[in-house]
Amino acid sequence: MQWILAIPFLRDEGGGWITGHVEGSARFTAAPAPYDHDRSRAVTGASEWADYLRHAWQAWRLVRAAPRGEAGIMTGFPQLAVTAALLKLVLRRPDVPLVAWCFNLGRTPGGWKGRLARRVLGQVDVFVVHSRREVALYAAWLGLPAGRFVFVPLSIHDEPREAHEDEAAPFVLAMGSANRDYRTLAAAAGLLGVPTVIVAGPHAVAGLTLPANVTVMSGLGIDACHELCARARVNVVPLRNTAFTSGQVTVLEAMMLGKPVVATRAAGTEDYVVEGRNGLLVPPENPVALAAGIAALWDDAALRARLGAGARRTVAEGTTFRAVAPAMAAVLEQARMAARDAGMAAARGRTGRATEDGTGANQRRRPAR
Repeated sequence: MQWILAIPFLRDEGGGWITGHVEGSARFTAAPAPYDHDRSRAVTGASEWADYLRHAWQAWRLVRAAPRGEAGIMTGFPQLAVTAALLKLVLRRPDVPLVAWCFNLGRTPGGWKGRLARRVLGQVDVFVVHSRREVALYAAWLGLPAGRFVFVPLSIHDEPREAHEDEAAPFVLAMGSANRDYRTLAAAAGLLGVPTVIVAGPHAVAGLTLPANVTVMSGLGIDACHELCARARVNVVPLRNTAFTSGQVTVLEAMMLGKPVVATRAAGTEDYVVEGRNGLLVPPENPVALAAGIAALWDDAALRARLGAGARRTVAEGTTFRAVAPAMAAVLEQARMAARDAGMAAARGRTGRATEDGTGANQRRRPAR
């Protein structure tokens, strides 16, 4: 089976991603994105949707060029899942397997948007989510069987490196903009009085009154972010909306560097942070609890070292591209079988309708006039 990849960050056949480690007969071809995907924006506008639709159509063109029954599509992020599923519906191709990888929503819309989502996304054969809570959440929202939703740990490109804490000028670090609760972090930092650095877009801290010991930085590249993470004494991931996933990349990249995190207990953190093994979890919107979690790591070098070693093992054993490749192979096979069954059912339905209309081989005789 040839799998067409409609994934914004892939510009080639995915050799540098999970697909490069999938064993078996699956082959991968990228449909390059004709745009730059910005995951930080809060709303997808009309021009962005047009980009996603063109990208999905490129993928479908590659499917239609392949022999029938020998190609499927795997998308990345919900926008591509929606547009690829819409084209599958319009083209009436239930026999083409469609996998929605990294299906992660910030909210589940209701009203006409919800009705449209249920109509269109029913064309997806398997949704891959990165937190266990999302399985029931999305299944209920879309009115689909829970078996169509598969939890696979989010994976990252493993770049282990030496992480040297800044002992001369220690600080607490929090990074990221999506769904961050910097109001609670600011209150916790005020209680502790320790130097705290927030790396986020200006909108993430807009309107907040920050204590003097909190510094905000923005516009840093990935290497600079990794350097700060490695130097920080404590890494924190404070989250606001605990029902939807966010913050996993920040959590995993800190763990990759052997750094434990203090994170809000939420969908998206509880599947990766194990209390007392690789980090600490605290309740949402609770500055006192967050301050206590930060202080526990700040004051105990042995605890930081033990949890940091556990964090590094978590990434190496479960969230690298190679580690999740067998799960991807299983998902692709599940989608292939589901699409095969759907295609056969559709063919039987067409045959039955043809017979009832008098156009089939067993049409009933019409009485002579």
